[in-house]
Amino acid sequence: MARIVPPPRRTLGDYGQATNGKNANLGFQPANQVSFDIKNTVLNALKENQYSGAESECPNIHLSHFYEACGYTDLKE
Repeated sequence: MARIVPPPRRTLGDYGQATNGKNANLGFQPANQVSFDIKNTVLNALKENQYSGAESECPNIHLSHFYEACGYTDLKE
C-alpha cells in the first residue's frame, strides 16, 4: 500500500511570497464573494476602541463591542 505524504506545512506568510519568479500568491479567494461598505464612522470607532490587553479590560466585552460595530456595515446585494 502506497504511503500518502501530506503537503508541507505552510504559514500565512508563505502565501505572500513570490514563487518560481512569478507574482506572489495573494491567498485564497472566497467561492461566493460578498461586497460590503464599511462606513468611516465604523472604522473610526474600531480604531478608537482597540484592545490593549490590559488587566482592566475584559476581552469578551471588547469582542462584543467589536461584533456590534461590525454589524453596522452595509451588505451590497
